[in-house]
Amino acid sequence: MHIRILFGLATLLLLTSHSRAQLQWDNLVQQFQRTPQDEGLEARFTFRNTGAKAVTIKSLRASCGCTTPRLEKETYVPGEAGAVVARFVFGDRKGPQRKTIEVRTDDDSAGPVLLDLRVLIHDPLTIQPALVYWKRGDAATAKTIQLTAEAGQPVRIKRIIASNPRLAAKLETVKAGEHYTVAVTPTDTTQKESGEVFVLTDFPADAPRTYILQVRVK
Repeated sequence: MHIRILFGLATLLLLTSHSRAQLQWDNLVQQFQRTPQDEGLEARFTFRNTGAKAVTIKSLRASCGCTTPRLEKETYVPGEAGAVVARFVFGDRKGPQRKTIEVRTDDDSAGPVLLDLRVLIHDPLTIQPALVYWKRGDAATAKTIQLTAEAGQPVRIKRIIASNPRLAAKLETVKAGEHYTVAVTPTDTTQKESGEVFVLTDFPADAPRTYILQVRVK
């Protein structure tokens, strides 16, 4: 008799668990590295309804007003995939940042899910100076810009592109990943010129940054 009761309870629990709604998240924690110039980023927290009935997401609550979560829709049928997209605006924030998003569904027994967004905001490359210029009539000699990576954070410069052919730029590797120089030389200084030198790097790996050096003859 006791065996039959226990078997019946086990069967009931099994059927109940299979009939419950369930969101399976691919990654509850996402980590990024960005520079202040990036101003912000978007992170996608993807999921799939692996349960046997539809799930409705009732609310998304961010831990900070700087983070805005959104959904394409609210209800997901069994087998359907979706994503919570979180937009984080940096403002004047620097250093390690952690923002969370609480997700609640219509399955009260499941409890809330906490999505964790972690961002390190820092600029690992120091540029000195970021602007070089000549006055009209100056000698058309090269001026050098130093690019130095932060200790322990290698940044490799893949190449540079000069926007103005009359302001030639040459990249030199002093120590790969740590120290580079860019020498800029005007064709002449008889007239006003302006241009940019685009510095293409490998940092951060998921969104490599391009720095811009300003060059003028004035």
